Amino acid sequence: MPDSYRKPYLAWYDQVVLPPRYRLPDFVKFTGTGSTSTMEHISQYLAQLGEVADEPTFKVRLFPLSLLGPTFLWFSSLPHDSIIGWEDLETKFHQYFDSEVIEKGITDLVNVC
Repeated sequence: MPDSYRKPYLAWYDQVVLPPRYRLPDFVKFTGTGSTSTMEHISQYLAQLGEVADEPTFKVRLFPLSLLGPTFLWFSSLPHDSIIGWEDLETKFHQYFDSEVIEKGITDLVNVC
């Protein structure tokens, strides 16, 4: 029997209660395939969070709701408890999906070996 899914952030994040009457926004989804940069997505995500944008717990917990396709797959495949806070998640996100990174050529791949 396969292991059940375990979120990449600490379990207690899900125990923190959202403010009364807070409504989850309909987040703009980031797929990693368009022209939107990771910096632009993070900025838009934080703006959409509204009143909870200052709370790192909510930034981490709600972030997967702004992902779709390959980016959601990336998030859901992160190891359990591998995200220790918002700065950590943001850094990993930029490192993995930053569209500003110059594409590697075949010679770069050969040099890895």
